[in-house]
Amino acid sequence: MAGNGLRRREGFSLIEVLVALTILSVGLLGLAMFQVTAIKGNAIASKWTVATELAQDKLERFRHVAWDNNIGSSNAGGFITGTPPQPNYANLPGDAGDNTIVRGTQYYRVWYVNPTPGPTNTFTTITVWCCWRDDSSIWHNVMLVTQRTNVGGM
Repeated sequence: MAGNGLRRREGFSLIEVLVALTILSVGLLGLAMFQVTAIKGNAIASKWTVATELAQDKLERFRHVAWDNNIGSSNAGGFITGTPPQPNYANLPGDAGDNTIVRGTQYYRVWYVNPTPGPTNTFTTITVWCCWRDDSSIWHNVMLVTQRTNVGGM
């Protein structure tokens, strides 16, 4: 029986192992691409959240200022009037509105108050934009609008 019997086939051939490794590597590559996409999505969502918080902060500041001392619109170069007004991105790096840096991204805030509060105006609309550029230098903005009245002299 020595030498004449058929050998038992145990284990995998080299071709089977290579095919299994190829399938495994394609699956892991897809998982890695999904992880990169998730990380980028989280970074973008973080910037939108920061911009919303900054715009909300500006609206809260308007809310806590006396009516007669209410600040008017930011410098005229910060927005384009119309219906509705829009931020003027070309003038944002200048002195239009205010700006701040959060986690390496520069955010610009501009606001538009219409009409300017005063003794004869008892109702005003306040629009605040918070704008920023992404890594591709594309502008994004968050716009929040509120209305304020001077009912009761407050």
